[in-house]
Amino acid sequence: MVLGQIATQEKSNEITAIPELLEQIDLKNSIVTIDAMGCQKQIVAQIDKRQGTYVVAVKANQLNLFETVEELVFDVLEGVQEDLYCRSLQTTDQSHGRIDERSYGIIKLKKDSPIKKAWPSVKAIGYAVRVSTDANQQETFQTRYFILNRLLTVSAFAAAVRGHWSIESMHWTLDVTFREDAQQTSERALVNNLSWLRRFAISLLKRGQKKNESIVGRMELAAYNTDILEQVHGGQ
Repeated sequence: MVLGQIATQEKSNEITAIPELLEQIDLKNSIVTIDAMGCQKQIVAQIDKRQGTYVVAVKANQLNLFETVEELVFDVLEGVQEDLYCRSLQTTDQSHGRIDERSYGIIKLKKDSPIKKAWPSVKAIGYAVRVSTDANQQETFQTRYFILNRLLTVSAFAAAVRGHWSIESMHWTLDVTFREDAQQTSERALVNNLSWLRRFAISLLKRGQKKNESIVGRMELAAYNTDILEQVHGGQ
């Protein structure tokens, strides 16, 4: 469900829009996940101040932080820093002929950690490793790093990392199903309104959606079945 939307100004980007959007949402007792674009000191401090919990991806756009986190995770996994609190979780999933083996970990930072000196609200770092094996036994490997301001359980951290995929999935639906990137509208107010309507439509279509049912399939069912249409519009 889309709770808020801010359009970036011309010659601007998400970094300036994210703080405005966060001000519109009650963050207390909520977990906020943001990709690496939002890995900014001002943004994470804002979430922490408003009593939210953040799980923010770390990449090379914050090179010093990225290298420090990567080194720390490597040392913990290699047993170099055995005195650090660390909890891990492994999962295995199989779908569409592919096997995904995932490993998640949470590492609590020490009070004198160099990360805390530059990023005061950070209490822990997390990592997520995925090894995917396709039907031809070809493997792909991916490692992602995160900063957190709360020491979540590793299962809660894993759920937050996996849950962020649904945001990326929504953007895919907007582009492929609703052809948002292909729209020719140039008037700014109309662009914003149409964007809201598409996201609102997705929220409605997800009502009662079955696990393996696509948004396109849901739209077709609603077009031919009045019971499904009533369910989409808010009926029981």
